[in-house]
Amino acid sequence: MAPTRTVDKESPADGQTSQRKKPGRAPVSCAECRRLKLRCDRKVPCETCIKRGCDALCPNGSLPTTKGPKKAAADAEKYKKRVEELEAALQALQAKVSDEPHPLLRRGDDTPLSVEEDSPKASSSTADSNDASTPEEFHDEVEATIIDAFGTLTIGSRGEARYFGQTSRSEYLIHAPERLAAYDTPKLPRLTHITIDEANKELDVFCTSDAVGEEIFACLPPLSRAIQLCDIFFAYSKFLWYPVPREYILHDVIESLYHPNDVAHCHVTKKHGVALLFMIFALATLFDLNMPPYAADAHEFYLIARIALRWAPPSYDTTLASIQTLIYMSLYLEMSDVEPAHTGAHKAWMLIRQATALGLSVNVSSSKWQLDAVAAAKRSRVFWQLMTYDTWLSFGFGRPPSMSMAFIDNEVPSEEDATLNEEDHFVWNWQFAKVMHCVMSSAFAAKPPTYAKILELDRRVRDVPVPAALQVPCGAAEEGGPCITLTMQRLFVTTWRETTLLNIHRPYFSLAVKEASSDPLTHKYAPSVLATYRSAWRIISSLQSAYRIAPGIVARCGFVWSHGLACAILLCLLITRASSSTLSGPSLIELDKICTLFEEAASQSQVASNNLDAVRKLRKQAQASLSNVRLEDAAAIAAELDRLGGKTQLIQTIGERLLFCHSRARQVPNPPPSSFEVTNAFGGNALPTVANDMAGSTLPVGFTSYGNMDTLGYHGLTVDSAAQAAHAARSGAMAQATTQQQSFQDLTQEDITAIMNFDLGNGLWDPVVGGPMPGAEMLQPNTGDPEATWQALVEQLGI
Repeated sequence: MAPTRTVDKESPADGQTSQRKKPGRAPVSCAECRRLKLRCDRKVPCETCIKRGCDALCPNGSLPTTKGPKKAAADAEKYKKRVEELEAALQALQAKVSDEPHPLLRRGDDTPLSVEEDSPKASSSTADSNDASTPEEFHDEVEATIIDAFGTLTIGSRGEARYFGQTSRSEYLIHAPERLAAYDTPKLPRLTHITIDEANKELDVFCTSDAVGEEIFACLPPLSRAIQLCDIFFAYSKFLWYPVPREYILHDVIESLYHPNDVAHCHVTKKHGVALLFMIFALATLFDLNMPPYAADAHEFYLIARIALRWAPPSYDTTLASIQTLIYMSLYLEMSDVEPAHTGAHKAWMLIRQATALGLSVNVSSSKWQLDAVAAAKRSRVFWQLMTYDTWLSFGFGRPPSMSMAFIDNEVPSEEDATLNEEDHFVWNWQFAKVMHCVMSSAFAAKPPTYAKILELDRRVRDVPVPAALQVPCGAAEEGGPCITLTMQRLFVTTWRETTLLNIHRPYFSLAVKEASSDPLTHKYAPSVLATYRSAWRIISSLQSAYRIAPGIVARCGFVWSHGLACAILLCLLITRASSSTLSGPSLIELDKICTLFEEAASQSQVASNNLDAVRKLRKQAQASLSNVRLEDAAAIAAELDRLGGKTQLIQTIGERLLFCHSRARQVPNPPPSSFEVTNAFGGNALPTVANDMAGSTLPVGFTSYGNMDTLGYHGLTVDSAAQAAHAARSGAMAQATTQQQSFQDLTQEDITAIMNFDLGNGLWDPVVGGPMPGAEMLQPNTGDPEATWQALVEQLGI
């Protein structure tokens, strides 16, 4: 009987035919080496196959034999050149629609594509590199995960939610835990309740009440007062808002209202012109120095403008005048917002979004429809106003902008025929809004950027050229004394530019003062620390100088006090976290200066008054930290400083109790039991009322003067002559306070000057490698521009 056949465990399964091994000597080289008659090292894969890019075929596979190797090489070179031409064309096309590189032109590590990547050899090396990340790539990933600055989310007991992002303004974050109380409309003696209710309706609802219309026209000011308000509006339009043409307002709108020729016919454009005129009255009244701050007349004009706009709702009939009216309404709501609950600013943000949605056609260049030059210029200017205000209002709430640069081809209008520098001011604002839009998309996206990207954005912001007339002068005072218009333009340019840079560096500044509290300048994020401090110093100094020259105007600009509050939070954070640092003493001096400013402006500015207790609390905490005095609520203040610095936090209300949920599931010891106790850490509930009298201003010492006082040749823009007397009366006390604060740290005036003149690019020394700090050269100004050193402070605050 035939022997039983055994089955090998390693034999192939049924249905598979195993390759029969021929008798004789086994091959000593792989199939490809045998085909090419090359030496094989008998490894799998062998070195020869790896070099030829066919390691996947080793040892049994081989490449097919070709008859035209020279032709194949020529074709590869031709295709390589063709791919390079296509990449260049795609790069040029992408540059027209966005500042970011096209995704097809970059790999995951931001390295440009090349033709060699398609080869088998490149594929093999890429796979190997992906399996083992480089230390730099791993460091970037870890660096991105440790940045914990996504803002504050509040959730009420009924499910209502509010979100304040990473760049939210400081006063929004301070009052975030508070309950939103119903806002009482100020007393409006000239309007009836029916008219007020009609004005509060949505803007897409038609207004057909004849009685309301008659009441509106009865509220028209006399012609002399109307001309006066228009003069005030156009005077402030040199630095606060972009104006509509004077001829259009005076001849087309006012003439048709006060001297009507055709009463029977009133088309859409005239109706929108009436609404625009009332918004001009509202803004002019708001900043009329002969009127009390936040006068009721301004709010009356605003409500009347809403009703006039509803005679022809822009949702159905959209004109440039209606879009311009919505822009001015948004500006009014933001500038007149004095509530801790920031209801007006939130309405302004939603209103500018509505204007953006209605005016999207102006984002495309008018040349596509071959419009005349005048119409094209009007559309372009309206669009860039929308672009600028939408970007900044979104930035103030820490939310993404509503526009995308990929869908914008409308160029920034030029002012070649301009004779005054206010045109340069607006053109710079529009150009900076483009850069700001890209910064928001990169630095404040859902995925945190790496520090190298932060330094790149820093350099990009610094590289935006500032006209010489808008640069803050250093050294000797200007000839002819200070100009109010120029002073306000410089204040806004520097604060906008530096606020952007502050928010860029803020998370890294917070990490540096936390991880290297003894000396943050030895931390790897030392460039952010030093640039942040210098920026805070310049913001405070610029605000001091502008308040000395035009106290009434600066007091009514609430957003500049928001920047000052952010500086105070930042300086307090630096002092309390790094009290032994050489920067803590000068920081306390600057903190005292900004507190003095808030105290002086509290009688004129409701925003300064609302946050005065918060600034005083910050100064008290900073002084106690340097004096080694332990406050009873020091732990609560430290936690609140983290939140105001932009740290991710959830505030949830359950019944009457607030729960603070920090990120990363970290428990907070002894959470405050109520919103009152939380906000009381920084005086959030203390809301003194602004008096109607106009107090003088003082200039704290330590900043170069602009020169003598001056008046602007427009109605309502006069300089308070009492400022000099107040300055003389308080300068002695200020000098004494400065001497006491400097005693905390043994710093001379030369030391402080050396800090302010420190070279960011060459002065930071890395103790590890024994050379300059990597990336520090990115923070060095490319010219002597004083504003180029202002940038890094406020962003650590998390506002």
